[in-house]
Amino acid sequence: MARLNLLEETRYEKLPVTVYPNQQQASVAVAERIAKLIKSKESKGEKTILGLATGVTPIAVYAELVRKHKEEGLSFKNVITFNLDEYYPMQPTAAQSYVTFMNENLFSHVDIDKANVHIPDGTLTTTEEVAAFCLDYEQKITKLGGLDLQILGIGRTGHIGFNEPGSAPNSGTRLVTLDDLTRNDASRDFGGKQNVPTKAITMGIGTIFKAREIILMAWSLKKAPIIKKAVEGEISGEVPATYLQLSDHVEFVLDEAAASYLTRFDTPWLVKDCIWENTLKKKAVLWLAETVNKPILKLTEEDYNNHGMAQLAVEQGPVYNINIDIFNQLQHTITGWPGGKPNADDTQRPERAQPAQKRAIIFSPHPDDDVISMGGTFIRLVDQGHDVHV
Repeated sequence: MARLNLLEETRYEKLPVTVYPNQQQASVAVAERIAKLIKSKESKGEKTILGLATGVTPIAVYAELVRKHKEEGLSFKNVITFNLDEYYPMQPTAAQSYVTFMNENLFSHVDIDKANVHIPDGTLTTTEEVAAFCLDYEQKITKLGGLDLQILGIGRTGHIGFNEPGSAPNSGTRLVTLDDLTRNDASRDFGGKQNVPTKAITMGIGTIFKAREIILMAWSLKKAPIIKKAVEGEISGEVPATYLQLSDHVEFVLDEAAASYLTRFDTPWLVKDCIWENTLKKKAVLWLAETVNKPILKLTEEDYNNHGMAQLAVEQGPVYNINIDIFNQLQHTITGWPGGKPNADDTQRPERAQPAQKRAIIFSPHPDDDVISMGGTFIRLVDQGHDVHV
């Protein structure tokens, strides 16, 4: 029965997804799977062929593998690694190089044979050299029998490795041009977007696809929109990660924030019965009004029934009363006294009446967001005698 319930909850998800409470727990679980694989292959006298990723996402996984090596005796002597990508051009000694990243986060802390480490070469000078290197990279993986496990992150464009939108599902290792958003996201590491290389050498989607097991990891709310597209969206070259839906050997490992836009978390009434506490009820009614493009007070029982909210209508209806309740809650958030009205009954107001004068600190993510979004509110706060700082 529990399995049936889970299948119902995840019916919008087109590939397996495992969600952990936080990034640390998820990273430890992934590291444990890698460690088990290494030990299993070692017991048979076989090499473990790992495909490794860089960036912020796998750092905690590598830290846990280092801990296992130092405290539990996990050996990397039988491990051969192939990294997904490298900026081009890039010197291996540069702070931003993936050679530096891998050494600092993993290789320098474990007993891996450096001859078994493979990272795309950012120092090649001609297109012919790059093409020959890419072909050789593919052939090395093939001769070893392919990757046992490939770990991936995901970029906000939906790229895996540096396979940007437009990449073919059968693409191999090659030189690519980086998307503007990808370069923007990397700008902090390079001291400005103008310093970020415009190209990279990356394993192809076809190469990744051949791995016997693929784990894609994503953490934080920032990744939630692209995770929803990758997991629940249509397969499209515009979001290269959607090609993973075609694999029988893939799993997405997420923290709760990265999973928060998936249907079972964002609009759970579409896939299961809910406990209708006020916050969820309010969210659902607002969602329904936007979905059917009607004012809240004009939502009907039919609207509720046709959009997965029959349970709410039955348990807390009639729907007219639900609509009035949510409408009133929204009304009470609107006020001409954003800092609270002195000597007034403040039970229905969003801000308390006392103390009459308050200190307000407003955080603006961009120099003009404050005045564009809240200019009128600023003026009211100042006019009403509050101490306002932006």
